[in-house]
Amino acid sequence: MEWISPVSTLLGAAIGVGATLLADRARWRRESAERETATRRQLYAEYTAALSRVRSALHESAQVTGGPSPGSEEHAREVRERFLAPGAYEIRHQLAIIAPLDVVEAARAAFIALRTTRDRVIEGARADSEVYAELEAGNDAAIAELRRVMRRDLGVSARSGPG
Repeated sequence: MEWISPVSTLLGAAIGVGATLLADRARWRRESAERETATRRQLYAEYTAALSRVRSALHESAQVTGGPSPGSEEHAREVRERFLAPGAYEIRHQLAIIAPLDVVEAARAAFIALRTTRDRVIEGARADSEVYAELEAGNDAAIAELRRVMRRDLGVSARSGPG
C-alpha cells in the first residue's frame, strides 16, 4: 500500500497541470479572438471612412464650380485622382484577406456603387441632377448594407446606435 500515496500525488499533479493547461488554452483562444475582432473593427472603420472621403470628393467633383469642364480629359483625370486619394482600393484588398465573405462582398458592392458614381461624374453628371440623386441613393443603400454586415460580424446589436 506504499504506492497509493505517490500515485495519488502524481494523479493530483497531472489533474492540476492539465486544468492549468486547459485554462491557459481557453484564455489564449479568447484573447486571440478579441485581437482578431479588434483588427477587423479598425479595418472596417478605416474602410467606411475612406468611402466617406471618396463620396465627398465625388460630390465636390460633381459641383459646377469653375474647374475643368465636365466631360473633358482634365476633368476625368481630376475625378480619378480624387477617387483614388482616400485609399479605399488598398483597404478593400486588406478586407479581402481578413473579413468574412459577406463583408467582402458588401465592401465590393459599396465600392462599385461609388465607382459607378465616379464614371457618371466623369461623363458630366452634376450634383444637382436627378441622375446624381439616383446614384447617391444607390450609394446610401450599398453603404448601409455594408455597415449592417460589418456590425453583424462584430456582434454589434442593431439597437446599439446609428448604422
